[in-house]
Amino acid sequence: MLDFTPDGLGVPVSIHSEHGLLYGELGVLPHSPGIVVLAHATLALDAKDKLLAGQFRRAGLSTLSVDLLSRQEEHFPDVHNNVPLLARRLTDFLGLLRNRIAMGELRDQPVGIFAANATSPAAIRVAALRDHDIAAIACRGGLIDLAGVLYLRALEAPLLVLAEESDEAHIDSNRRALREITCRKELRFIPEIGSDYAASNGIAACISAATTWFIHFFSNRPPG
Repeated sequence: MLDFTPDGLGVPVSIHSEHGLLYGELGVLPHSPGIVVLAHATLALDAKDKLLAGQFRRAGLSTLSVDLLSRQEEHFPDVHNNVPLLARRLTDFLGLLRNRIAMGELRDQPVGIFAANATSPAAIRVAALRDHDIAAIACRGGLIDLAGVLYLRALEAPLLVLAEESDEAHIDSNRRALREITCRKELRFIPEIGSDYAASNGIAACISAATTWFIHFFSNRPPG
């Protein structure tokens, strides 16, 4: 059984894609109420991604940080906005997680998805397809309508959308998309994040809201 301390580096994981390996990092806590999958499309997990994962673990949640783009795709045009591609790869990482649970390497527990910006619509699409696997979703930024109206209407996993107070364009777009969603949903506003994640009130508010959201729905959902 894999266990790590809240500030531990975790274990590297990878899956194959058509353009090379995709990498992630699994950080498991022994008594966490669930695992949060943090989906990124940043070409490499950077310091900001590690900071986010560390904050979730300090709140008592296990994490799986995943990069949905390979290093070979750095110069591919508009690859960050390829929702079907990102959704397929996020599904593959969820399969890896479920396989480790089935093999007894991880304790069976609820799974949530945290996505930001370009990965937000991909996370919603994946959850709509695999709602029996996903206990809750939190999205920061991004245009969730890009998931597609059929996926928005099919979604059953509780969805928290976090938008910066000054981001009027995204707020209006996400409000329209949320009208298509019939399951539990909530739109919350957070302060502007800025470039310094470590000192950002926006990131602190984002992590606090998302953590509360996941813990609430993890505690009300049995594993498996």
